[in-house]
Amino acid sequence: MGFINTYKTEGAKAAFIGDYDWKFLCSPRWPYCKKEGSSSYKPPPFFAHDEHLSLAVALSIGLQHALCMSTNIITPALLVFNVVMGYFPEIYDPSLGEEQAANREAALDTAQYLVSASLICSGLGTMMQVSTIPIPFTKYQIGTGVLSTMGTANQYNAIFPVILYDIMSRGYSLDEAWGKLLGTIMLCVWLEGLISFIPNRILKKIFPPYVLGITVMLIGVQLTGAGMKFWGGGVGCSGCAGSACPCLGNGEVLLGFGSGPYIAMGFAVFLLFLVVEIFGSPFIRNTMVIWGLLGGYAIAAMSSYEGARFVTTDRMESSPAFTFLWVYTFPIGIHGPAIIPMLFAFCVTAMETFGDVTATEHASRLRPSGPDHAKRIQGGLLGDTVATFFAALATTPPNTTLSQNNGIVALTRCASTEAGFACGFWLLIFGVIAKIGAWILSIPNCVLGGALCFLFANIIVSGIKLIGFHRIDRRTHYIVAASLALGVGTALVPAFSSPGIGASAEKPNQWWPYEEGMSDALNSFRVGVMISINTPYFIGSIAAMILNMIIPHDEVDQEELDVEQEWAEYDSEAETEDLVAAKDIEDPEDPEDPTVPHKAEKEEPEEVSDKVSEEVSEEAVGVEEPIKSE
Repeated sequence: MGFINTYKTEGAKAAFIGDYDWKFLCSPRWPYCKKEGSSSYKPPPFFAHDEHLSLAVALSIGLQHALCMSTNIITPALLVFNVVMGYFPEIYDPSLGEEQAANREAALDTAQYLVSASLICSGLGTMMQVSTIPIPFTKYQIGTGVLSTMGTANQYNAIFPVILYDIMSRGYSLDEAWGKLLGTIMLCVWLEGLISFIPNRILKKIFPPYVLGITVMLIGVQLTGAGMKFWGGGVGCSGCAGSACPCLGNGEVLLGFGSGPYIAMGFAVFLLFLVVEIFGSPFIRNTMVIWGLLGGYAIAAMSSYEGARFVTTDRMESSPAFTFLWVYTFPIGIHGPAIIPMLFAFCVTAMETFGDVTATEHASRLRPSGPDHAKRIQGGLLGDTVATFFAALATTPPNTTLSQNNGIVALTRCASTEAGFACGFWLLIFGVIAKIGAWILSIPNCVLGGALCFLFANIIVSGIKLIGFHRIDRRTHYIVAASLALGVGTALVPAFSSPGIGASAEKPNQWWPYEEGMSDALNSFRVGVMISINTPYFIGSIAAMILNMIIPHDEVDQEELDVEQEWAEYDSEAETEDLVAAKDIEDPEDPEDPTVPHKAEKEEPEEVSDKVSEEVSEEAVGVEEPIKSE
């Protein structure tokens, strides 16, 4: 309705094009060709969360969000299915016979469908999450009402392959295993729905920023290891370096894990990331991973090794033009051993959503406290629940809010929810066009691995930033160190607590081995516990939450706080002096810099000043503030 009203009242130009600084969005940077201290052009105007956008601005900024999210959305299906096929070479290794080759093609067809279906579900979930849908006869709502984008969650990539391996080790096919996983998701997701009704003040005590930071960091640590396996050629061949175990998934090129051509292809993606970061326009830099993948794919398409091609187009040529949900269906069931790790995974998702919504509020210039904030948190958590339940019904992995899109909100200065609806529209288009999913399946593992390593390492950095939002005193230092010792240690040496599933259940060196005659119920519980403890972010986060509850708080050292405040004031003054000096170098003849407000302009209203000083004093004594924007 906003677009139609604008068209009627202000004309076609305002409705379709609007007033936006397109030069800011599209101009590349030339950092080595500019004078020292010179400034860039002014940023575009800020659009509030309830402000109307022209059609061109909404579609352009929505496209940035969609492209930024797309790598996250397509990763789970690709990663999980490639890992699972690597676990069962006797079923999916095409070198063993025609039956195995047919099984692999069928699994890749399923993965291609799941990529498209995940894009569709993410588009629908984003449209729901940026809305505010009141629940009749209650004070609760579904959706945040701010620009919170939804996509397939990466934290589940750490446990889904192990769960699928456990199910398939019991004699089930991949389709049957995926159906049992979907049924378990639909059962366990309602834990996040229950968490959405817990008061906000209690959530902040249970999940302080550093606990969430530990969880996010450990998710990134584990997934970066998987990305390195892709970079080296593939997951299935990563445990057998050499020509005896050629890596599949790199077109016609069959080399051993870690071969030079594979490493070079992945490194080319890294170099493209660097070029984009140095010279790219804001639009290009916001969607860096996509351009790195496109560039790496182009290099691979033009390359060959001893006549063998890295990229083949057979799948794209045979793919239908369009697809939709439920083109593939799976027999729904429930897998008992997966319930424990899945319940904790949804606790982690709730923690992450709590932080993401708060970060979106910061980027949108909305107050991250008070009753409106509590409603957004509750609506975001319940929106996650509804979106994930629908995604499982639609045969895809769980959905959750994506934190990296908050950077686009801050950079483009657009927090309007209309950009969120446009993002959902683009994701629907990407999903319905089946050729896009087929193209994604044709990306060589080594190229995809170079992009995934960078993407997953960004998750580690996000976790480190969250840890830093809390004042690091001795108590916090101990909790973080002890939790990371367990989590990172498990990620580096998974055999330390390897779950006894499938054929490995009979190995005698496990701390809870399978015993002959063990009941199915007890064995299922044993497997669930061991899968959980063998997951780095599970063991690390559980340790952090327990230590946070049992370790008493230390008294605040006022002298130490005074020293820290003095340093902060000195750093702030130094930054101001550097800014003024840079402006003087740029325009020495201008006695007054128009970009620096006068003293009278800088004075904040009394109410705002009191609020800021109150927040500073609370932060100084270690009160846990809402998570800030990334």
